[in-house]
Amino acid sequence: MSRNTYLKNLALSMGTKLAMIAVRLLRNVLLARILGPSERGLFALLSTLPELISAATSGGLNSAVGFQAAQHRPMGLLLSQVLVYGCLLAGLLTLVVVALTREFGSELDITLQLGLLAWLLLLAVPLTVLKSGLLTLHNASGNVMAFNVLRLIESVAPLLLFLALFWMWKNAALEAALISWLAGLSMVVLTGWIWLKRAQPVILQWDRASQKELLRYSARSHPDLLFQQVILRSDYLFIGALLGTTALGHYAMASAAAELLLIVPEAVTTPLMKNLLQQEKGIEKLTPLALRLTATVMIGACLSMALIGEWLIITLFGVAYQPAYPALLALLPGLLGLCYMSILRLDLLGKNRPGAISMLMGFSALLSLPLNLILIPAYGIVGAAAASSIAYLAVTVALLLLYCHLSRVPIWQTLIILPSDVAPMLQMLQRKSA
Repeated sequence: MSRNTYLKNLALSMGTKLAMIAVRLLRNVLLARILGPSERGLFALLSTLPELISAATSGGLNSAVGFQAAQHRPMGLLLSQVLVYGCLLAGLLTLVVVALTREFGSELDITLQLGLLAWLLLLAVPLTVLKSGLLTLHNASGNVMAFNVLRLIESVAPLLLFLALFWMWKNAALEAALISWLAGLSMVVLTGWIWLKRAQPVILQWDRASQKELLRYSARSHPDLLFQQVILRSDYLFIGALLGTTALGHYAMASAAAELLLIVPEAVTTPLMKNLLQQEKGIEKLTPLALRLTATVMIGACLSMALIGEWLIITLFGVAYQPAYPALLALLPGLLGLCYMSILRLDLLGKNRPGAISMLMGFSALLSLPLNLILIPAYGIVGAAAASSIAYLAVTVALLLLYCHLSRVPIWQTLIILPSDVAPMLQMLQRKSA
């Protein structure tokens, strides 16, 4: 992929992500104002658990099928492995965890908060695994348009369904939010499956040699995804257990405001995923370019969010969520690191270094756990945000050093946009305006 082609795809992906952000922002505003901090925190907890559980059972699966899809392996074979090693194992683990928790942990705060709603995880977890697998297969095989459309459906469908259900059941807002969330996941899965079958023949099949190859790659990258989810979402569990659902509702809104900025790395990595995994010719120039663009835009975006964040939270979510602003400030440095991490991780996977990534992610996850235990009781949700930022920055620095060592790229070439980057972007904008 040439630099100009990449910049064109980047602009298209950025447009899609802007639409997604607008829709998700509207949904978050509605949920925050209708549910209130306590029920919003409970909803955040329920929607976070499927990601953690699926990471525990099939964390490395997406990396493995993505790597094989980029090598043009049969989609039917890869889908079969997603269904068996992803959905089936995740569903079984969820059943065991929910049953054991209700039997032996009935006095735990988190169990009391979830109640019978915990059984919804039996449906949510396999759907989450299959959705992630289908998105990875579309993107890794080069079908960027399908990937963007599916992500747009993932944002729009729950919003429209929630509006319809809340209009009918105004006294059951939490139930309407949960049903719309699960229905939205189902729509993405159904659409993604149909689109994949239309693009190429998809016949479910089983091959022992390919199975062993996938499991070897998956085993090396599994800790990476598991530790990544620990870093990203363990703060939700700690806050729910130590501070309660109201504090979790405040923290969820701080995260929602901060994650508006994730449009930047998603737009950068979407058109690059196949190239990074295949390590195509010219990738030694494209990866530093992607890092420079991300860093430059993200620094400006984080500074802007720091200035308007409090006004944004109060205006969008309501004055009840004002305590979220200090946590938002503490999250911003880590968010800059997280954006870098998403690009570096894909490049290193393409260099066949899943084991090294897993080791570095494990170090960061081990760092985040004691930080949460120390900082949350002392500083509340601000402490959770600070713990997350420290963990994100630590793993990002480690991945960046590894990438620069393997690629022989000076660190300064990954930090900020260079004068030589400006001319191609101006040329692309001139062609688009013409």
